[in-house]
Amino acid sequence: MKAKPLAQELLDELTGFDQSILLSEFKRHRYLFECDKAIRVAPAEGYMCKAIVHSLSNDFDQMYQNFQIAMRLAPNDKLIKMNCIASLANYGRFEEVSNLIDINALNQESIEIDAFYRVLFSTLDLDTIRKIDSDYADQIENMLAEIEVEISDAKKYITLFNNVMSQKKIRFGLIPAVSWRLDEDLFVYYDFVGTAEQSIEFMDEFDNLVADLDLKHVARKITIVLLPIGSC
Repeated sequence: MKAKPLAQELLDELTGFDQSILLSEFKRHRYLFECDKAIRVAPAEGYMCKAIVHSLSNDFDQMYQNFQIAMRLAPNDKLIKMNCIASLANYGRFEEVSNLIDINALNQESIEIDAFYRVLFSTLDLDTIRKIDSDYADQIENMLAEIEVEISDAKKYITLFNNVMSQKKIRFGLIPAVSWRLDEDLFVYYDFVGTAEQSIEFMDEFDNLVADLDLKHVARKITIVLLPIGSC
């Protein structure tokens, strides 16, 4: 599951970045140039690297297109598939990630497992969460019961937010370690690669949809906090 030397060196460098960074235009063009060189000797791996560059540049469409090319060129390549899964999870494409992951073949050391956990926590799949972390599942369930919010309503609320964010085609994710904590309200924290101005804009859009879909009773008890992160 190793890429060829030129592509492997480039892949190691790209995957070594914190996934919350936003590449500068200079770095983006430099890495794309290196990817084009890799494509000449290892086409599938080169397109995979190109997809990762676009992912780190908040360019979902180009990322998706290049992963599709890479997987067509090497449909059985596990390394390409794993990196595709991880990148899709970073953009909140949870249904697509679920379709790509073989739960029975998950390796606890692989990046697939991180993507799998992200799907579970972000979609509030309590039944599956309970199998891997019963204490965390119980914590969520107990908090929801304490504030008198049905699990089904909480799922609708969280799913609506995920949909708003995934449509923006930027990287975002729920932060399990600090979420589902009760302090008068129940708080759920997300971070995303973007600006404070975007955070306000996205939350305003979400609040309007909450009102339209009659979920205000949930919003009064579950507070979503959207934190901008990333660097150039």
